[in-house]
Amino acid sequence: MPSVQSSTVGHSHARGTIERQLTVKEVADLTGTSVPTVRRWISRGELRAYFYGARVLRIDPADLRKMRREVNPATYAHVSGGGAA
Repeated sequence: MPSVQSSTVGHSHARGTIERQLTVKEVADLTGTSVPTVRRWISRGELRAYFYGARVLRIDPADLRKMRREVNPATYAHVSGGGAA
């Protein structure tokens, strides 16, 4: 999945900067999926989303990053020719 670039909006706060919230379409484009797939992730609770008003749905880039998980993680033993004993 392409990285989600941090863009700041507004001012710095004591806790850091505020990242721009992503639309469902932007998340679909970033992940190489479709809008219906992103909506399914949201409805199943796999991806957190927030309503801004009655119909505006946005995803925090941090929540999108949390959704990522590694598939078949390679360890040093795997890549150096060692195997499980």
